Amino acid sequence: MVLGVEGMYLTKEEERILGGEEGWAKAKALEVIVKVGESLGAERLVNIEHAHISGVSYRNIGRHGEELIKSFADSGVRFSVKATVNPIGFDLEDPSSMPYATIDEGYVRHQYNILTSLKAMGADLTLSCTPYYFPQVTSIKEGTSVAWGESNAVLYANTVLGLKTNREGGPMSLMAAITGKTYYYGLHLEENRVPRVEYVLDNKSNMDEADYGVLGEIIASIHEGINPPYLDVDLDEISLREFLAALGAAGNIAMVYINGITRGRVKKGELKKEMIYRKEIESRREELGIKERPDLIYFGCPHAGVDDLRVIASQLKATKRKFDGKIVVTTSRDTIARLGKETIGILRNHGVRLIGDTCLVVSPFGYKGLRVATNSYKSLYYLSKRGIKVSLLSIRELKDVIEKW
Repeated sequence: MVLGVEGMYLTKEEERILGGEEGWAKAKALEVIVKVGESLGAERLVNIEHAHISGVSYRNIGRHGEELIKSFADSGVRFSVKATVNPIGFDLEDPSSMPYATIDEGYVRHQYNILTSLKAMGADLTLSCTPYYFPQVTSIKEGTSVAWGESNAVLYANTVLGLKTNREGGPMSLMAAITGKTYYYGLHLEENRVPRVEYVLDNKSNMDEADYGVLGEIIASIHEGINPPYLDVDLDEISLREFLAALGAAGNIAMVYINGITRGRVKKGELKKEMIYRKEIESRREELGIKERPDLIYFGCPHAGVDDLRVIASQLKATKRKFDGKIVVTTSRDTIARLGKETIGILRNHGVRLIGDTCLVVSPFGYKGLRVATNSYKSLYYLSKRGIKVSLLSIRELKDVIEKW
């Protein structure tokens, strides 16, 4: 290895890239990664096998982001590793399917420009915030370094799949995809993946995904340091996703060690213990609960899986009433393709809008005062910032809410 110009140790290959021998685009991307790494104290770079690129919705990145991505694509550079892509601002098959959203021709055109550029560089346009369900990701070997944007996906990668990634922003995940490298820092180092604190629930029985979303908020508010918190809880897949998404939305946590899910051994006797009482969760659930009839009920942040949709369908099937409002579920195009006819029939019969490629959080959705009920703490966190009145419910409460309102 040779010493980089500003202190980071770089390989000869990396020096050649910085020198422009593989084009200005790759040089610029690596320069950004090196500068960020140096600011964090990273001593070298690490090769990655996969990147998940966030920040691709036109609502989030606007013209400047569109032009940045286009400038890389126009240079002819190709991604050095396989790359999946986060949701965009609307459903590609029906841009008008999102209720309470203003999507004009100009918005559609700008969003398509972004996708065209990403595809030209070699991205797999999965348009989902749950890349961890796609075969090209599940086949990656445990312990491999990747560079992922999208907070819930980062937590899932580190916690469940045993991959190594920091919580990268959209531009950094893009640069990493171009170079096939990221800075060797944070959760790429084994010592930072070892928990120091165990959070103990005094009562963890009969908790649903909305409860776990609140638990994520509580832990995010009190946990300190880069090392992951430790929990011994029994979660189904729906609760796991909502818990991880809440941790990512409410704080800066990028990994949690969950007994029975996260790989590796932990010496529990060495962990500092912090109690979390069920009454804290119940009190917060009451505070965030539905107080008035919602205009819209929303599931799918992170993107709903087949299991979610089956449970939603079973709740709808159990009531003869139809919700006097709108029900929206956002999911990946892949999940929609795998749904059975019976499930789709029940959803359609109850007027559910099954929307692909996007989610409410990254779309131009909503207006001040709109009332939304959701099982997603992440949605509650971000949509509330737009002045939308968001309340929390679990899927298993859907039937009761429909019959009440």
